[in-house]
Amino acid sequence: AQPAAAEANLAAFSFEQTSHDFGTIKQGDVVKHVFKFTNSGQAPLVITSTQVTCGCTTPEYTKEPIPPGGSGELVVEFNSAG
Repeated sequence: AQPAAAEANLAAFSFEQTSHDFGTIKQGDVVKHVFKFTNSGQAPLVITSTQVTCGCTTPEYTKEPIPPGGSGELVVEFNSAG
């Protein structure tokens, strides 16, 4: 019973959308998309880092703690040059 109680006191992401299709872009274009989320957990949500799979993608994110019920953003920029 203790693990379930501990999980109930954690922060949790609840994204409005979890994927985005940029569609057809020209080589050299730089495109951005904002993923909005809410902290649906019971504790402040703190993002300490993000990880991308290639150098062509740059993430930016809300740095300050997000309280329960609060919202934040993850901005993803894709550079199609090269």
